[in-house]
Amino acid sequence: MAGRRPSFLRPEAGSRGLATADPVEALAIVRAAYSGVAELARTVNLDGYSRIPGHTRRDMLVPLGDWEEHTFFAGLVEDARFGRSHDLDDDGARNRMIVAAHTDATADDLVLALERTIERAEAFLASAEAETVGRMFSSSPVGPLPVTSIIVASAFEAAVHALDVAAPENVPAQVLDAGVAALVDTTGALAARHRISTTFAVRTPSVTWAAGSHGDSWTTAHLHPQESRFDWPGVRGHAADVIEAASGRANPAQLVLSRKLRVHDIPALLTLLPALEDVPGMGGGTAAKAALRALGQTGRLFGQLSRLTAPDPDRAG
Repeated sequence: MAGRRPSFLRPEAGSRGLATADPVEALAIVRAAYSGVAELARTVNLDGYSRIPGHTRRDMLVPLGDWEEHTFFAGLVEDARFGRSHDLDDDGARNRMIVAAHTDATADDLVLALERTIERAEAFLASAEAETVGRMFSSSPVGPLPVTSIIVASAFEAAVHALDVAAPENVPAQVLDAGVAALVDTTGALAARHRISTTFAVRTPSVTWAAGSHGDSWTTAHLHPQESRFDWPGVRGHAADVIEAASGRANPAQLVLSRKLRVHDIPALLTLLPALEDVPGMGGGTAAKAALRALGQTGRLFGQLSRLTAPDPDRAG
């Protein structure tokens, strides 16, 4: 029936989002992100400055590659196999070391490193371990997540850094779409960590991703891009604006007020705040928390504006 609110996405017990979905879908997200960044690396001036003060475009893209000093996916799998964890400060130190080691990396060097990242992801996700080790929890910038979830989540970082080095219209759409998928899956995981029962979606002109959590489980779904209804709590807008808001690179309240982002059911979205309160102090978790709070403030502002601009019945003639 038209206008009827669709059923909530309810995960099966033990579901871990894309970590328990078809590995082909997870790999498609990773491949889209990194191959798109490789395409971008061939077109930008790597020596030019990114939008992050003091950092070149090369500095932003080099840590995404697989280098002799940095085999991110392989190390992640080993950590899960042996139950190891690492300090998040190690990630920052490792990135600085990689950047320092590859200050003269050419576009060809960078493309090869990004292709190795894809190859490592493919080797793991195509292996039998994807159904075992892939569902084991390991350290990530937003706390413990399944290994496959962390691999997919790296697509969000790839999208953020792509926007650091190029204008949105020059970033391959596949990179931004992959970043949205990673954002939704990771947020579903955070909701499940706090046993929040919710369903939410992010819709862009090209993709719609939704997640539903219940208990400690969550499911992540890729919906038809032409779906006309948008009845779940969520956000609509261009993928670049969604990623900019969630990463803290742009003010989400300003994006909403300018109508670049449209939010449905802000109170329901704010139920996600507890899931973000104890996220370790870096990256998208903190930014997403700030974004949700800003959206809450914006929602109250909209309420005030609607009252201020409502027709005065005493003046209607």
